[in-house]
Amino acid sequence: MNQEINKRVKTRLSALKNTAESFEAVYNIMFSDGARVLAETSDGFRIKRHTYGQIKQRVEKLSAALYQTVGATHAWVGLEMENSVDWIAAFWAILRSGNKPYLINCRHSQKLAEDLVRTLGITHIVSDKKGNLPFAYLTVAELEAADAPTFAGEFENELALSTSATTLNEVVCFYTGKQITEQLYNSWDIVQTSPAIATHYHGQLKLLAFLPFYHIFGLAAVYFWFSFFGCTLVFLRDYGAQTILKTCRKHEVTHIFAVPMLWHTIEKQLTKEIASRSEAEQKRFARGKKLATALQNISPRLGGHIARWLLREVTDKVFGRSVRFCISGGSSLRSSALELFNAIGYPLHNGYGMSEVGITSVELRSRPKYRNKNAIGRPFGSVEYRITDEGVLQVKGGSICDRLLFNGEERPTPEWFDTGDIVECIDGDYYIRGRTGDRVIGESGENINPDMIEQHFDLPDAESFSVLGMPADGKEVLTMVVQINPFLPADRKEALAKAIYAANGTLPLTMQVAQFFVTTQAIAPPTAVKVSRRYLQRAVENGDVTLAPLSALRDTVQSEKADSPLLAEVTALTAKVLGREIEEITPDAHLITDLGASSIQYFGVLTALADRFGLSEPSQAEKETFRYTVREFCEYIERHL
Repeated sequence: MNQEINKRVKTRLSALKNTAESFEAVYNIMFSDGARVLAETSDGFRIKRHTYGQIKQRVEKLSAALYQTVGATHAWVGLEMENSVDWIAAFWAILRSGNKPYLINCRHSQKLAEDLVRTLGITHIVSDKKGNLPFAYLTVAELEAADAPTFAGEFENELALSTSATTLNEVVCFYTGKQITEQLYNSWDIVQTSPAIATHYHGQLKLLAFLPFYHIFGLAAVYFWFSFFGCTLVFLRDYGAQTILKTCRKHEVTHIFAVPMLWHTIEKQLTKEIASRSEAEQKRFARGKKLATALQNISPRLGGHIARWLLREVTDKVFGRSVRFCISGGSSLRSSALELFNAIGYPLHNGYGMSEVGITSVELRSRPKYRNKNAIGRPFGSVEYRITDEGVLQVKGGSICDRLLFNGEERPTPEWFDTGDIVECIDGDYYIRGRTGDRVIGESGENINPDMIEQHFDLPDAESFSVLGMPADGKEVLTMVVQINPFLPADRKEALAKAIYAANGTLPLTMQVAQFFVTTQAIAPPTAVKVSRRYLQRAVENGDVTLAPLSALRDTVQSEKADSPLLAEVTALTAKVLGREIEEITPDAHLITDLGASSIQYFGVLTALADRFGLSEPSQAEKETFRYTVREFCEYIERHL
């Protein structure tokens, strides 16, 4: 199977080189085998397959309707949609109609999205539903229902996407078909360097369509890298952690490309799961990890099979046994996450890219001892790297965006693009050490890199945290802001505070965090892929995020042990479902024997608790220990927060 995929990669890239290297050429090759399955979707019960031929038919119909409505005006048309089969059809239909798609970032604020659309002079937006922006929306359903004559006009050859706006600037990047083909050419180097990327499972190669296509990582590495070669994308119904895990198992996904937030979230869940077991089981898991890593360093492929079998009790609860290749990118990845996933048989590779330069490198070596070093790989054939005297990475090459729009001002892309990332090269391997704008000047005048400080803290009970420069006594000092669950049990709050102070104490004196704050409010937008320090600073300044000293958290612990906010919340919710007064719901009152609840009401309480606290369905073992009092409900929730 690997040989068949390698042959397809080589054949299609050779065919592309004999074309004008345009979006039209990419489209014709991508959809050349109509029988192949492009996408799998699920309604929660059945899997539906969509072939390249079926989607090509939709593209042709949609492009005709678009041409009839908008005309081949070579204008920008907005595309506002999360990942879906409709997105693929609409993307190509806009190009096919003689217009240019601007990939609207659905995670931007409405104001930012509206400003960017106005800057590009967009009048029409294609979507799967009517949106909130004040422009003319054309839904996919409406366009497909239109009776439009077949259109065979000229393809457009440019797309635009915006950055994630973590710098608070409006930046739009423009790519022609030529830059995208350069990204595709890199695939051959990847396959030759890392044959594992072509590894299948039961004859199938399926990539989870997790990363949004309006982000460069999702567009280049997920959509173009795989669809161009006739592979299958698996789409999610939603982005909940349990949905992701269940989808991977149900569809037997083989490849997962994601941002660190996903890997860190699952790492945290696994860490809590292992910590809840007996000491003997924890030691057995630690030995299994060590053995599995050692075996993969000897024989990556055989070792991977043994690791998934050896640790199957864990992998069967995560992605299942089908996953063969993973990439992380977008921000800093914790070394502990790399070590965990690589140990349990999910090869995790760290990569690098930006909206302005595309995907430029991935650490592709097959042995965990190299991947666990947390390097970003060596530059692909389409680009070159160089590091300035200040330690900043610059990128040059054919896959860099064609031009930029910066706060409404058009700028040519410089020959060497300054990424703003501080990078170190050791023995030919590149390591990200931070961002130039995030550096904090220490009391002794040294430059302190907050990213390096963050990696020193392992805080599984924190929802999120960030180290950044914030004012204190008229100067900027190194500060940590920790977001916690408002219902985190008192003893775990106390343990969290102790862990923070202990970890900080092991840092060199000149690099220690000077002030600590805690908040129960989100320190990043709910759809953000990483914490933006500038966003957080602005949110604090505007009063959108309220901070309390970490010391205050420790002071509240004793009172909370006696009067838990979680107990109060569960009591109120139980009273609401049962239709009783709060005072009637005492902590140890049995819902059925003391409060007279029916079985339907009992399960209604369980459902309400699951919705309120984001709980997944209990395992069979947990169901056997699940009881009938508010106190017991709280104990269960505390174990799973």
